[in-house]
Amino acid sequence: MRLLTPEETRFLDVFLHEATTAPFTGPATNALHQHGLEYGDISYIAWAYEQDTPRTGFVVGRAAEVAPPFPWPDRLSAMRRSQEIQRIWEQRQQVESVGQNERARCQ
Repeated sequence: MRLLTPEETRFLDVFLHEATTAPFTGPATNALHQHGLEYGDISYIAWAYEQDTPRTGFVVGRAAEVAPPFPWPDRLSAMRRSQEIQRIWEQRQQVESVGQNERARCQ
């Protein structure tokens, strides 16, 4: 099951490339800032991108001259989406913790 919408993935392809490649700016970064957001505000969305789009090399995403459309209507929507994905992350952390505890008991 994918965590992100196709629109989120298209935007993050470009934004995360910019966030991880010098000079660490570009059209998607500018779009994020225009909506009053920083990377930390969408860190759980970035985590979801990594889950949906595993790396095949060192480079993350792709460069673009123009940012794909911003996938959230406004800052608040992006923040809510990040919180929604944070809950998924927390659930997965709990499952992993239980699994690790059970493996430790079996040893």
